[in-house]
Amino acid sequence: MVGVATAKRERQRANRDVKRAAERKAKRRTAVLTRARRILTWTVVIVVLFIILTLLLNSGSDEALGIAAVA
Repeated sequence: MVGVATAKRERQRANRDVKRAAERKAKRRTAVLTRARRILTWTVVIVVLFIILTLLLNSGSDEALGIAAVA
């Protein structure tokens, strides 16, 4: 009976395969979430820096802010 698997061994093998597939899926999800978090963080940092730079460059000019001087 060499090479013939019992029903129990077949179930064990199937369960191992399901478990491995679930572990791969969880690992991929973690990697995707980590990458998304990193991209979001850098996007926020760049936007904040852009806003600060814009405010600093326009700090002496009221026209840039859309405020017209009334005489």
